[in-house]
Amino acid sequence: MNGNLTHGLSIDVECYYQIVSNDYLGKIIEPTKEVLNNTLWLLDVLGELNLQATFFCLGNVARKFPELLVRMANEGHEIGVHGDMHAYIHRMSPSQFREELNVSVGSIEETTGTKVLGHRAPAFSVLESNLWALDVMLEKGLLYDSSIFPVKKKHYGISGSPRTIHKLKNGLYEVPMTVVDFGKRELAGGGGGHFRLFPYFYTNWVFRSCENEDRPVISYFHPYEFELSRPRLPPNAWLTPQAAARLLKFNIIQSIGRGKSMRKKWLRLLQDYKFCPIKNLLNHRTV
Repeated sequence: MNGNLTHGLSIDVECYYQIVSNDYLGKIIEPTKEVLNNTLWLLDVLGELNLQATFFCLGNVARKFPELLVRMANEGHEIGVHGDMHAYIHRMSPSQFREELNVSVGSIEETTGTKVLGHRAPAFSVLESNLWALDVMLEKGLLYDSSIFPVKKKHYGISGSPRTIHKLKNGLYEVPMTVVDFGKRELAGGGGGHFRLFPYFYTNWVFRSCENEDRPVISYFHPYEFELSRPRLPPNAWLTPQAAARLLKFNIIQSIGRGKSMRKKWLRLLQDYKFCPIKNLLNHRTV
């Protein structure tokens, strides 16, 4: 066990094949059993270790697999919202996002009987161009957002945004994703592809760097990263040669480090550091 700092543990509950179908085929499909089976494995592990996490769930996952969210709630996990069908906020208008929240939050709260407090945007799609989304979240009665990477990347991030949990002017709390300094460079870390693709010592370095600053890591993972089989084409997929080449490349990248390797590293991380749901950090870590 390293240090005495408690870090945020979160899972973005989304279906790999639903995302691929939407992004590469322009076709909307229901969540598949891939998200169900891998999330059940995650719940089993957390139960064995007596740990609670924040599960940011899609509304359509709540409707397709309500028993999954009921189990999360019964086992003491926090359930936040991750949108309804993994649509990107920067492609929405305020009215579209408002409706998206109404449907997704409604589905989760009706399924679990618990109030949704937290939000994470699909693909961290809260950007400088759509900060109005934070006001819509507050209108909906949410307590916090955890979508902003305080470093500018190609498809996400807001450079210069605070790295610590803070209260926005509108009253909403922002729980930023983890960024650390490496010389003059700013590096993202704490989960996702950074955890899956890089050796464990990188994540360990990120956690130790944050602990030296008395700053909790906001870790995040996806159920499909723990899938034991290799990525494949969605059911009944038809692709142009160009789209097939793009998807093949994407599947190859996504296959690196997933499955057994991911499961082994995640178990090690959960034993090396202390974790709690994100909502537990708000009272003690807000500036």
